[in-house]
Amino acid sequence: MVVAGSGLTGIESAAEIAERHPRPSVVLLGRAEPGAAMNPQATSYLRAALDRLGVQVRAGVEVVKVLPDAVELAGGENIVADAILWTSGTRVSPPAAAAGLAVDERGRIVTDAALRSVSHPEVYAIGDAAAIRQGYGIMHGTCQGGMPTGVHAALSIDRVLRGKQPKPFRFGYYHTPVSLGRGDAVVQFTRPDDSPRRICPTGRTAVRYKETVTASPWPTYGRMKKVPASGAFWPRGGRFTRVRGDE
Repeated sequence: MVVAGSGLTGIESAAEIAERHPRPSVVLLGRAEPGAAMNPQATSYLRAALDRLGVQVRAGVEVVKVLPDAVELAGGENIVADAILWTSGTRVSPPAAAAGLAVDERGRIVTDAALRSVSHPEVYAIGDAAAIRQGYGIMHGTCQGGMPTGVHAALSIDRVLRGKQPKPFRFGYYHTPVSLGRGDAVVQFTRPDDSPRRICPTGRTAVRYKETVTASPWPTYGRMKKVPASGAFWPRGGRFTRVRGDE
């Protein structure tokens, strides 16, 4: 079993498959070392968990072609596989570009500070469909930013309908939880720019934390129905998210 892509989706998939189906050999391929964005303690724990599960890691490689029974690496090496799971990168659906909106190289709608399309200000873009710039760079498309951008867009539309100007969107990251099978995990707490802090719970504590995070959208929705204003609270990121020219 080949898992192509050593990012978070590839790591979680390889660990889950290896734990649930220990007989086939699971090979995790990617350009970067798994957990490369975490601190050394978290990276070491993650790698030890993959080793314990029998996952073979090949970092520093690039898959250039998927064949019926193998993957071809840059340089010509083929790795034979009975099944291949592709977890390497994302591409946005083409309707935005086809409609004439300004998009980036990945097809994401380029937005202004208020999440409006820079070419069509009447259109708002959120989540992984949008290229949203903060002080630390373009936000990556995960649920951490997806839910706050959705709420901010809704609030902005409401402000416009009431004759007011929408406010700039600011957001800072706070964690990266990674499951390592059903009974293990590591949580890397981060600075607002997504760089790793020293804190990184592991094991059952991390599992409970990850399960709480994964289940959070539903209770969050329930809370917002009762107290709509509660949906507007998320970490703004302080100096990390200020773009030059912000007041």
